[in-house]
Amino acid sequence: MLLLMVSCSADDTPQAQCERQADQDPTVRSIYRGDQGDYTRIGPARSNLMFAKRQATIACLQAKGILPPGGVEPVRPPVY
Repeated sequence: MLLLMVSCSADDTPQAQCERQADQDPTVRSIYRGDQGDYTRIGPARSNLMFAKRQATIACLQAKGILPPGGVEPVRPPVY
């Protein structure tokens, strides 16, 4: 029974794989290092982090031949 539960909980979809791989993207890693400010607070660094992760995920999905979910590119809200 335990084996069945473990296999059901493993999220190994292409989307999940690409989201994990996005953390290794050079731009995302640069933001995590703090090169662009404090990404843990609402502001430009956090906005850049979310955008960079999304772009890296989309690039990974496209490399696998899969279209990203949704049909419209998300709007980047202005950060003041």
